[in-house]
Amino acid sequence: MIYFDHAATSFPKSKAALDAFVYAANTYANAGRGSYEASLQASRMLYQTIEDIKKYVHAENGEVVFTSGTTMAFNIIIKGMFHKGDHILTTALEHNSILRPLYEMEKQGVEVDILSFKKDGTIDIEEFISKRKPNTKAMIMTLVSNVFGVIQPVKQIAEIAHAYGMLVIVDAAQAVGHMDINMNEMGIDILCFSGHKGLRTPRGIGAIVMKQAYAIDPLLSGGSGFSSFEKMQPKNLPEHLEAGTLPIELIASLQAALKEESKENKKQEQRICTYFIEKVKQISNVEILCEENTNRCALVSLRLHGIASEEAMDLLSQNYDICVRGGIHCAPLLHKQLHTETCGLLRFSFSKDNTKEEVDIAVKALQEIMEEVCE
Repeated sequence: MIYFDHAATSFPKSKAALDAFVYAANTYANAGRGSYEASLQASRMLYQTIEDIKKYVHAENGEVVFTSGTTMAFNIIIKGMFHKGDHILTTALEHNSILRPLYEMEKQGVEVDILSFKKDGTIDIEEFISKRKPNTKAMIMTLVSNVFGVIQPVKQIAEIAHAYGMLVIVDAAQAVGHMDINMNEMGIDILCFSGHKGLRTPRGIGAIVMKQAYAIDPLLSGGSGFSSFEKMQPKNLPEHLEAGTLPIELIASLQAALKEESKENKKQEQRICTYFIEKVKQISNVEILCEENTNRCALVSLRLHGIASEEAMDLLSQNYDICVRGGIHCAPLLHKQLHTETCGLLRFSFSKDNTKEEVDIAVKALQEIMEEVCE
């Protein structure tokens, strides 16, 4: 099997992350729930992982809340921060993990405006400025598009947003593990990510990183390990937003994955992605989306002329044992702007483990498919 669907989930998972998961399962009890050694060890690991995350994204004085992933993170943020009369800006690049919570909040009186993207796959900053209102509370946006792979101009957006008192809330699901992130330099106020993509952890762990504590109503209520006589969730962070038992094994795997990160891994991904683009552009009736924009992570989508993306995906899987992603990629507004609602796009996403030999096989397979359908 050749795997080019790392934007959906990494495969194989990090050995260090899996080993840490097993070690935690056999060593740690619940963090913050006892004074015995197995609980204390879990607490020490938990607090160290929080510090590791803050250091990783350069939010040393911030707050970290663990979640099941980016989807849960945005449900917490969007449903907990905004209220009737607030105005939110977002973009047509966004994943449904952002769009659907926003649509729900529209029913409760929150205004939402959608910004378009330019041919190079980046947000239209002039439109961002023009759609701002006096009641605009936040810009919610992806750092890296899960369809184009293009890195967005977050720093420029943040400079403008902060001048008008807006928060910048960023989806880093496709960025963490693939590029360096500095929340301070980029001007990111809140960052949400998952571990199972770029960091190659098991599925089910992610986090919200905040540069400071913000007023957020909890999505869930329940056990906190302290203040048990209070009827409402404790106001302390992170417990205010973390109800119930934390997945200690998954947090341990996240800590191990963070330690395993390296600049060389990111460079290797980029080399493979660049090699793929150079090879695939030689195939007739295949269009590389945002080809001219080299400021990208290791992710590329193709528009195929003559065959639907999901049909090509099935042929690559069935006939060549090559794993890619066709369709809409949970980004419906992007496809509406591109007018690809029916045919979709074929996405290839890479990791440090992929090779040029695998790319050659995949490109040859895609060429054979395109030659057959376009005869």
